[in-house]
Order: sequence, then structure tokens, then C-alpha cells
Amino acid sequence: VVAAAIKPGVTTDQLDRICHAMTLMNGAYPSPRNYMGFPKSLCTSVNEVVCHGIPDARPLEDGDIVNLDITVCLNGYHGDLNE
Repeated sequence: VVAAAIKPGVTTDQLDRICHAMTLMNGAYPSPRNYMGFPKSLCTSVNEVVCHGIPDARPLEDGDIVNLDITVCLNGYHGDLNE
């Protein structure tokens, strides 16, 4: 669902909100949120950012390379996905 929303003009903050809503709707909790002060529900690495980028208000541009790092906790277990 989150990856399907990636397109020029969308911000990584918007992707974070989608991820947060979908995670909660499925009974899980976004593992990165508030972990060691991390302010968001997923990590978004755009272009030269290697990993663990923090979502922000910069609109994505055509040709941007976007990695989504989504980690959730469900029933006491953490699961991680990178797309």
C-alpha cells in the first residue's frame, strides 16, 4: 500500500502517514516510532541516503530512488520489510 503511493509530488511525510494508519488498522504498532527518539513510523531513504532516513516534507521528484524500511510489532514480535 505504501509503495503504491510513491510518485512525483508525494512527500515522504505522506508515505509515513499512510504506513502509520495501515499499521494501526491491522492491529500492529510501528516499531521505529519513538524508538531512541525516532519521530516517524517508517524510514524513507531517498537517493543518496543509505538507510534510516527520516520522512520529511520534500516532494519526491521523477527519477528519485526511494527505499521504504517498514518495521512493525505484532503480538510481541517485530517484523521488518524493505521495499
